[in-house]
Amino acid sequence: MEIKLASHEHSMGYHCLDDETDDKWCEKCTEKICGAAYACVRCELWLHELCAKAIQYLPREITHPLHSHHHLMLDWSGPSAPFTCDLCLKISSGTNYTCCRCAFELDLVCAFASSDDHVARKKRQRSNADRKQAMQHYCHIHPLVLYKYSNEGEHDYNCRWCDKPLTGIFYGCKSCGFFLHEFCSDKIPKTLNHPFHPSHPLRLDFVDATCNACTQLISMSKDFSTAAYGCQICNFNLDFGCAKLLPTLKHEGHNHGLTYVGPTFRDPILKYHFQCSSCRELCLDTFYRCVECDLNLHLKCVPVPPLAKHRYHRHPLLLNQPIREDEIGEYYCDICEKERDPTHEVYYCQKCTYIAHIECVLNQEETSTKQDSSPSPPISMDAKASKLKEMEQTETILVRPVFHKHPLKFCEVTENFGGRVCGACRLELSGPGYICKGCLYILHENCAKLPDEIQHPLHPQHHLNLYATSMSLGQNICDKCQDFYFGFFYLCEHCDFKLDLKCATRAPSESGRTTLKESERETELFHFTHKHKLLFCNFTDPLVKRQCNLCRLQIFGPTYHCMSCGWVLHESCLRLPQEMQVPFHSQHTLTLSYTRYGGCHACSLKLLPSGYHKSYNYGCKDCGVNYHIACAISLTRPLKLDSHMHHLYYFGTDFDRFFAMYRDFIDIYAELFCSHCGEICSGQSFYRCLECFINFHLECLSLPQIIKSKCHIHPLTLKDSYIEDDSEEHYCDACEEKRHPNHHVYYCEECPGIFVAHIDCALSKEEEVVSFLVPREMKKRSWTRGI
Repeated sequence: MEIKLASHEHSMGYHCLDDETDDKWCEKCTEKICGAAYACVRCELWLHELCAKAIQYLPREITHPLHSHHHLMLDWSGPSAPFTCDLCLKISSGTNYTCCRCAFELDLVCAFASSDDHVARKKRQRSNADRKQAMQHYCHIHPLVLYKYSNEGEHDYNCRWCDKPLTGIFYGCKSCGFFLHEFCSDKIPKTLNHPFHPSHPLRLDFVDATCNACTQLISMSKDFSTAAYGCQICNFNLDFGCAKLLPTLKHEGHNHGLTYVGPTFRDPILKYHFQCSSCRELCLDTFYRCVECDLNLHLKCVPVPPLAKHRYHRHPLLLNQPIREDEIGEYYCDICEKERDPTHEVYYCQKCTYIAHIECVLNQEETSTKQDSSPSPPISMDAKASKLKEMEQTETILVRPVFHKHPLKFCEVTENFGGRVCGACRLELSGPGYICKGCLYILHENCAKLPDEIQHPLHPQHHLNLYATSMSLGQNICDKCQDFYFGFFYLCEHCDFKLDLKCATRAPSESGRTTLKESERETELFHFTHKHKLLFCNFTDPLVKRQCNLCRLQIFGPTYHCMSCGWVLHESCLRLPQEMQVPFHSQHTLTLSYTRYGGCHACSLKLLPSGYHKSYNYGCKDCGVNYHIACAISLTRPLKLDSHMHHLYYFGTDFDRFFAMYRDFIDIYAELFCSHCGEICSGQSFYRCLECFINFHLECLSLPQIIKSKCHIHPLTLKDSYIEDDSEEHYCDACEEKRHPNHHVYYCEECPGIFVAHIDCALSKEEEVVSFLVPREMKKRSWTRGI
């Protein structure tokens, strides 16, 4: 019995697995399979029976009328992570359709809605056209995504600025539990004149310090991903939550105002660190605190009387626990007529539900003056925002939180910091710049002065805003050059259009012409080793280490990358055949497949462990032998010499790169030795007998340096490599088959660039073959030194 998924090219057969003996996992729900399942053995794809039938008729790719400029791909793999549907703005989970280019996601309801629903959603989308689907707010290090309120958990969160419940449209970071009302996102000041520190303005910045209000380390608090307000001169800091606290109570025995600390003040455990300055007992509940003096007082030690009278109310007022009058969500003090926090204790009249702030009752003289005088607008937190402009860059110190969380100091010479690159443009350091000595984070002087906003001819309809990669809103691929960037970039939040600094800072005419090969290159495709669509990009950053998921070699240059899960392949690895015939195993076909255990039958090294995602190798299903990809694709030309009974195979540049990676990540003690001189073979090309498992340096085989071959009229000279041109296609002039440009060849020096041949091609047609192992006593190397 078979099933055919609309999203998979092969039919899937029915299987019944035993929980104890079979070790298969469902690709959709990621749980172990026990019982009925469907599988494509060829692609190593296994699904529970219910998981397979749930997605059986869902197409692999659709074109949606509300996102017609890109195709949407079916995404059903992995655990059901929550996502926000870009049409209905509701949080969903499970199978969805997503755009691999611009992070546009639809739940199944919106993806297959009727045409009438599309019209309604189109109108709704137009009404939200001016809203950014995601924004990088200056107060939070992660992107804030646009959400629409629903009853699926958001009711547990309040806006982190106004502390009111979330309703309607809001922005948030679900991983940190940080949410802002849409109308609050523009109210947060970047500099603040705060009564806790009246001597200097406080600047919003990402700091690693202790909050002076709650005495908690900011980097360890729940606001660790959110900026704090600080004064660098005095080392005074307030985390994002404590910055909203204000002194409200005047005390005759103290010069400063006292701040009410309610039951929701930070972590409840933290309150055990506060001790009352009067009775010396711990402040286990609500208390008043003077942040400037680090003074704490219980309400009874202030004292706050349990019963009080106020001149503007005829009944006695009773000190009461927090009161919520109704479910409207707005609570006011009946004396000052300002909003009050429903979690704070209040004075309450039981006869007429008269409710007032504690400080409004106790500060009667101040209240009376305010009531009798002409009315004035209340002083809100927004009014306390400093009217000063943001701190300008000085000659020696640069403070730009968007660039780096710490201040950067000017440095005349940056070349002394060897091995480091500019954090913005990712180029080598040269000339003056700015450095954070704590992190050794460095920027060129010009990069430190990049404008926050530009207008670029490649995207004239909107401004582009500057972002650091650590605050990226999506995948870091430049829309102009397709380079995968790791430095700063410019982004249009409306269109998700991105330019790296290289393309953003030069005119489009300077970008260069597109070659024929580049114009014919597919920009997106599917590959049989991966279920998601792969997009073309360039990895050009030498400091970022990424390995190809097939050959495990370093990624650099043309690459295909999966936006969903980070799967990355060399452009050359895309052309690897799913099945191939090789001369060293000619009796059967080798198949490229996922292999979990075993060793390579060619080089005798272990196969890569399954911890490296999926380990792909070429294997023979009939014989059970496996080969590393680097070995299988390299060992294609056998060499027969009189000095050895079997064929010898050339291990060149590809294997050397693979072997270096193998030693770094798998086995640092792995070595291959020459069977003649005893010295290490790694680091240079060598020949190996796959039947005897012995190796020979090229010089130990004593290949003739100059030969006279029947395939060419002139003598041929042995060279370690030869690159004819930059066409990336190199051929042997004897057999007219492709050759590796970095492998040893025989070359005609009298016809430069005219005749180049494989070693085996040249030697097979040599007029007088002289090939022998050099006598051991003639070698200057020591056998014992190699061992």
